[in-house]
Amino acid sequence: MPGRFDDSLTIDKDGCLTPSGPLELAAGETVVRLDAWVFQQGGACVAVQRVFPDRSLEPAGSGRWTANPNPKEDHTGAMFVPGAATAMALMVSRMAAGQTTKFQWTDHVTLV
Repeated sequence: MPGRFDDSLTIDKDGCLTPSGPLELAAGETVVRLDAWVFQQGGACVAVQRVFPDRSLEPAGSGRWTANPNPKEDHTGAMFVPGAATAMALMVSRMAAGQTTKFQWTDHVTLV
């Protein structure tokens, strides 16, 4: 599996998050786009686009990705509260041979 979310995500002083998690890329694979959503019962939702992993992952290996949403522009609904949430991501990447590939993952996370 190329990516997933950390098991727990920290709520910041603005009531928002910095979603992150491990990421594995194949040799020569580069991320074109990674969109992440975290949502929780009560209406909290954040969408982040064009989030790229640490380029030190290239050309291959394991590393991490981190999204840095703007709590005013990228967050809708009520602010996050500690407890269960759902996290979903869609990654588009380009393989060494030039073909584009897509991978989607969904995780249950705990907000702290």
